[in-house]
Amino acid sequence: MRLRLLVAAVVLTACGDGGGAVATAPTAPATTATTTGEAPPGTRAEVVAVLDGDSLVVRIGSDDEEVRLLGINAPEPGECHADESRSTLAAAVGREIVIVAAGDATRDQFGRLLAYVYQGSRNLNQWLLSEGAAIAMAAKHPLRPEFLAADEEAWSRGVGMWARGVCRPAVDPGIFVFDLEFDAPGRDDENPNGEFVVLGNTGPAVSIAGWILRDESSTHRYEFPNGTAIATGEFLIIRTGCGTDAAGELHWCAAGSVWNNDGDTAMLSDATGAIVTRWRYLGS
Repeated sequence: MRLRLLVAAVVLTACGDGGGAVATAPTAPATTATTTGEAPPGTRAEVVAVLDGDSLVVRIGSDDEEVRLLGINAPEPGECHADESRSTLAAAVGREIVIVAAGDATRDQFGRLLAYVYQGSRNLNQWLLSEGAAIAMAAKHPLRPEFLAADEEAWSRGVGMWARGVCRPAVDPGIFVFDLEFDAPGRDDENPNGEFVVLGNTGPAVSIAGWILRDESSTHRYEFPNGTAIATGEFLIIRTGCGTDAAGELHWCAAGSVWNNDGDTAMLSDATGAIVTRWRYLGS
């Protein structure tokens, strides 16, 4: 077992890419949360609608396009802070923005434009992270270091959805991510049980029935079955593939691999939606 001790945080918390008319800047600069100054070279677009905390509809010329903010993921509808994240983005975009495409892909699997979005000189993707309105995704893009830093700072400060009493439980139950093996021996899709997460408990025995283990995407979710508990000082392995559950070992039985080899974030939320702990790694 390779220990992945790159970035781990044990905290008390509650709690989906396009060419076309979008210009690509050679290097999009990092920005702070200020609207003064000008955006980098890009495509000006009229804001038509804000869909959620990380996507909106814009008009470029006579065409409407859905834009997915690159490098971040806001809570999904029904998850903690989803409405607040949408409202935060809606209040910041104004009527016109500049779209800057970056990275290797310009559209996602749903055909949405993947881009940095600027209001003045403010990179709204990064600003949303600093406000605790979204989580930084570990996949590589030109501003990944800046985005990760903004996210970690918001997490440490407890702002937005990371604030206690917002999406964060008041008392630490002691459950934490001890290890995460994201790169199974051989092909991940042929050895799904070679991928696993190990949870540990430094607190009193606690039932985690109904708790959710997820990655930073909008699709991968595992709900712990009735009767699942972790005693003091014990560990629980959750394997990605199918199999027979036993004491100390459960099986997600996911449709494919879950943990991205290029980087990802494991998050554990309790039955109320509060994120109890998270663990980020940046790949091999």
